[in-house]
Amino acid sequence: MIDIEEIKAICKQSNLWELNNPRVIGMVNNMIKCIENEATYTQDQKETAANIILSNLIIFGKYKIDLIA
Repeated sequence: MIDIEEIKAICKQSNLWELNNPRVIGMVNNMIKCIENEATYTQDQKETAANIILSNLIIFGKYKIDLIA
């Protein structure tokens, strides 16, 4: 289980105000809680989904990403 304090710590590492704000922290926390509470997912699926969310938070917070539409 991912604690909200861990999410806050990840967000604080970013210089981007867009990531380091209460709304993003709350949104990420809610997404992870929804995944953790989903009865139809296996434990492996829950961990994979939470890791994808946290990895994206870290990647977009640390690196300049050029998105191609």
